[in-house]
Amino acid sequence: MNNIAIQIKTRIPNSIKPSETPVSRANRPELLHLRLLKRCTHLIQFKQIHTHFLKKPSDPKDVLLTKLVESLVNSTYIDYAYRVFKQMDEPTTFVFNTLVRGYAISGFFNEGINLYIEMRYQEVEPDKFTYPFLLKACTAFNQGKVVHSLILKSAPFLASNIYCQTSLVSFYSSYGHLEYSRSVFDRMPDRNMVSWTAMITGYVKQKEYKEGLALFHQMQIEGIKINEMTLASVLSACAHLGAYEMGKWVHTYIDRNRVFLNPTLGTALIDMYSKCGYINKASQVFETLPLRSVCTWNSIIGGLAVHGCGEEALQRFNQMQKSDTIPDEITVIGVLSACTHSGFVEKGMELFYSMQRDYGIEPSIKHYGCLVDLLGRAGRLKEAYEIVKIMPIKPNGVVWGTLLDVCGTHGNVELAETAMKWLIELEPSNDGNYVLMSNIYAANGQWDKVAEMRRFIKNKSILKTPGCSSIEVNNVMHEFMVGDSRHPRSKEIYSMLDDLAKRLKVAGYVPKISQVLLDATEEDKR
Repeated sequence: MNNIAIQIKTRIPNSIKPSETPVSRANRPELLHLRLLKRCTHLIQFKQIHTHFLKKPSDPKDVLLTKLVESLVNSTYIDYAYRVFKQMDEPTTFVFNTLVRGYAISGFFNEGINLYIEMRYQEVEPDKFTYPFLLKACTAFNQGKVVHSLILKSAPFLASNIYCQTSLVSFYSSYGHLEYSRSVFDRMPDRNMVSWTAMITGYVKQKEYKEGLALFHQMQIEGIKINEMTLASVLSACAHLGAYEMGKWVHTYIDRNRVFLNPTLGTALIDMYSKCGYINKASQVFETLPLRSVCTWNSIIGGLAVHGCGEEALQRFNQMQKSDTIPDEITVIGVLSACTHSGFVEKGMELFYSMQRDYGIEPSIKHYGCLVDLLGRAGRLKEAYEIVKIMPIKPNGVVWGTLLDVCGTHGNVELAETAMKWLIELEPSNDGNYVLMSNIYAANGQWDKVAEMRRFIKNKSILKTPGCSSIEVNNVMHEFMVGDSRHPRSKEIYSMLDDLAKRLKVAGYVPKISQVLLDATEEDKR
């Protein structure tokens, strides 16, 4: 369609008399306008139709303007949509909702909130869609709480509406207030698949993976239907917990119920197998996916990198480029990691220095951290330190921590002390850095320095974060911490560990206790 105005002139007659209606209702001006609106793609085309509305107004005018506003919002022409809105005699709730949604999607959050205020000033009543759209325009937790209060006070008939309640669950979760989310969720008189999925997704996004899986089990017990988004969230929880059996059950469910493996669900499945240690199965899933997004490629490349399959990761990267999928910054991190784990130093450096030229990706601090790790693991500590000193972004704790780690690998105490000075300034409470530095001293036989580090930790009251591990038995995750006695079968577990330690000692096992930082007896260390 080259010119909407030409079509308007040629297809819409100047006047239609009542006696002419049998010719065709399809020739009515407003119906032709609506059909033409669906074909508009550029602002100039929308303006042409709008101009014709104003020159030859037809009844009902606001109906046509409503459709114009909706079309403009859907095409992201939000400013012009508001201009059209201001020409309406009596804008409806639908029009206000459409614009609030448009402002929220376009990132004009204040405008969305101001429009809601204008809506109430004009005494236009909200409906079940108003507040969910308004929540999307809220950029602060307190704003969302105000909207929640408005629902309870100004629109009590919506207080139990499933659409409004589900939006509140998602909003509170996005700000990390899971207690508010769960409170709303538990009080809902009716909950559907979307409600359950919103709560499960909230738990997973806030890294409360065990709670997310527990709620998923409850969802199954209550017989609620499961969709692709539910499964993707559950797979993400399984990936982070290492819950392989549960993840495998989800895969079986997908196959048996012929759930379409869209890129999001396929990527979650790859990530789960990879993080649970089954990289071959991750590769098998990747091969079967009908559609692959950049996230899908990133997941398989990153998984191969972590598993030390550098050559295959680079092959996937080449395959990705041939598929016309454009790499992003996460892709580059994955490939750099693959080069690091497989010792492909020159290939990694070549990618780092060409990423901006070839892919338009400016190196971030994460990319610099990967480069430091790449050089450091290869023993090129001097070059790694030079990168830290000259990088255009101020090095953070992760970069200095990476340098400290590789110094420990290669026994460079002097450079490790330099890195540690920065880490004490940047991350004074990170106990891991002190443990690593102490271990470097111990490995070098500098026991006076080890003692000095212990005194420093004690004087600064730096607490050691307890170690934590988990194991999956019959689809249930069991979590343990150092000295933990919360597990109902802890006595049996400790008894078995004691027996195992005795057997290991008889077999000739000698633990390496020189790098244990805790003030403990020799027997406890063993």
